[in-house]
Amino acid sequence: MKNNTNNAPSNASSQAKPMGRFEKLFSNRWFAMAVSAMLAVLLWLVVIAQEPTQTRTITVSGVSYDYNSALYTGASLDIVKREDTKVSVVISGDSSAINEVDPADIVVYPDYTEVSRSGMPGEYTLRLQARRADTSLTKFDIDSISPAYVDVTFAQIGTQKFTVEVEASVDPAEGYYLGEKQASPAEVTLRGPVDELARVARVVARVESDEKRDRTMLDSAALEFLDADGHVITDSSITVLEGEQVEVTIPVLKLKEVPLKFEFSNVPAGYDPAELNASISPATIRIAGAADTVDGIESVNAGFINLARVQLGKAETLKIQLSEGLVNVDDVQEATVTFDTSGYGEPRAITVSDIRVVNAPSGVDVKVITESINNVTLVGEAEELAAISPSDVIAQVDASAQNITVKGSGQQQFSAQIIVTGTKTVFATGAYSVLCDITVK
Repeated sequence: MKNNTNNAPSNASSQAKPMGRFEKLFSNRWFAMAVSAMLAVLLWLVVIAQEPTQTRTITVSGVSYDYNSALYTGASLDIVKREDTKVSVVISGDSSAINEVDPADIVVYPDYTEVSRSGMPGEYTLRLQARRADTSLTKFDIDSISPAYVDVTFAQIGTQKFTVEVEASVDPAEGYYLGEKQASPAEVTLRGPVDELARVARVVARVESDEKRDRTMLDSAALEFLDADGHVITDSSITVLEGEQVEVTIPVLKLKEVPLKFEFSNVPAGYDPAELNASISPATIRIAGAADTVDGIESVNAGFINLARVQLGKAETLKIQLSEGLVNVDDVQEATVTFDTSGYGEPRAITVSDIRVVNAPSGVDVKVITESINNVTLVGEAEELAAISPSDVIAQVDASAQNITVKGSGQQQFSAQIIVTGTKTVFATGAYSVLCDITVK
């Protein structure tokens, strides 16, 4: 029988040595990675502590050409050509600070000192400068700029006023009329290089409509600059101080032709002015306006003819005035009234002694002092005029309260209306007056 104990290993060699706590931790792959990361951070902090100032390159998307622009605008210069380029700016500072800097924190601009000193137009090569933006709260230093220079062209700048001309391609509906085109503002100021301004002959706003219009048209229109040959100027640096667009109004008004009429004033009692066979020229007038206004108008009154001032063989002229909101389409400003007085005799002068007072207020006595009115001129059909006697003619004084200007008692001159009785065609022309004595009872 074999002894099995001889084949078994001893306790010292057969039993493994137990692992310590740290050995167990570092044998864990995730723990080892975490410790490595922490050591890297600690090492970075040590380096930062040794060298706290770091550098960084920021790319700024463009140059701020308007910065310090007063240096060239004060010499009546403006930029007409410039380089739009990206700029690399190297900054330095505390690493924790510069890592927070973005392009908006940096302003890159040209140094206009040479332009300001020269005051002359032309092309300049200007050094670029950079600074922290006013809105930046981060502190850092600017070490370098690339590119270091830009080419900028300046021109002499001027201003000039132009009236805005409206060119419209608009058709009114049937029975309607296009009123005067208007732009707001009606006048604009152009600003730009003086040689470019010299090319501008007109400033135009164009509008159009594909449909026939029966209502007022309101539209915005871009301004165009035209040269003397009518060509649009496109390659310019000209700007409009009031803005590049204007508001255009094109009134669309209803059109109507109506009779032109007139009336007589100072018509004596019993006389019919139709006996004068008066006619007016033009007989009609074309007007335009808002539809609801025009629809209510049947005629236009050109004014009044004072019958007392009518002279045989002489036409009367009336000024045509329309109500606000109406347009005189044909721009007819005057009308002529003529009288068909064929068969009328030469004017006749008589003396009127029959002077009567009417409409005197109660408690007021009006006594005529003038005994007669001499050289009263009568006109009319020859046969009737010859048959008139002084007893057929009356001078009438209207002593209504509104016509009395004397305070209390006293004398006053009154107008006298001449009335011819017993005739259809005879009337008096001219102005006459009498003196009256007024007594308050």
